[in-house]
Amino acid sequence: MVRHPEKGGLHLKLVIRSVSVWGHPNIRTWEPSDPGVMTEVVHLDIGPKSGKGADAFTLRIATPAGLSSLNSKDGIVATRPLLVMSRYDFGDLWRWLEKIVSECEAESWPASVQRLQRYFDWEFEGYREI
Repeated sequence: MVRHPEKGGLHLKLVIRSVSVWGHPNIRTWEPSDPGVMTEVVHLDIGPKSGKGADAFTLRIATPAGLSSLNSKDGIVATRPLLVMSRYDFGDLWRWLEKIVSECEAESWPASVQRLQRYFDWEFEGYREI
């Protein structure tokens, strides 16, 4: 737990354990063929810093030109979660991811996940125990 006076008390520190795109387990070594025209689903493993575990989250990143190249279904090109970048740049993406994950820190893991779901799809979204 980390004290965040600006957030109002103790919060669970979150870390990004991995970020990948299909076929590339480490996004740091990936570059789209055209950084100005791209759309890709990013897979993230995020968890509490105090443990080894993480949950999986996904996010589509795209450029405006990349979005225009997608086929629509019933007139819809893309839905949430979506991050539109003017041009793909790993540094810009990484800074945004770190900022958002930090802003989603809360007093517990379930509360943090609830905040993370504003920006990412969560692997257990809609899951109900029987």
